[in-house]
Amino acid sequence: MGTGDRFLDDDLATEALGAELAKVTPPGGTWLLRGDLGAGKTTWARGFVQGLGGDPEQVASPTYAVLHRYESPAGRIFHLDLYRLGEAGAWSLGLEEQLGPEDRMVVEWAGSEGPWPTPWVGRLTLTPEGEGRRAEWTFPVA
Repeated sequence: MGTGDRFLDDDLATEALGAELAKVTPPGGTWLLRGDLGAGKTTWARGFVQGLGGDPEQVASPTYAVLHRYESPAGRIFHLDLYRLGEAGAWSLGLEEQLGPEDRMVVEWAGSEGPWPTPWVGRLTLTPEGEGRRAEWTFPVA
């Protein structure tokens, strides 16, 4: 199991961590993001998309849209927000029929478990700390 704990002093550091962790995420991998409003979940997702070669400028909070899809040379990235739907709500979107084997998912407001489509599931928690935020994560290591 890969684990980490890092203080992030600003949005650039948060994006850099997203890009770093994108590189260890295999095709079909899913990240479950936890943190209060404004904790940096979408900022981390922007870095994640950039780390896979996608356009970070396209990344926006999916709070109202529930789901955004981004293209990257490494495959599509599905960015979900389950705040209003709950963790089972992802499947009410027919998501399992849309996901391909190369696609990756980033899920904001993920519940504790969830019927995620692949066994590779990373977990990231962002917590405000001083002038920045604390990131703690775990992910499976092959």
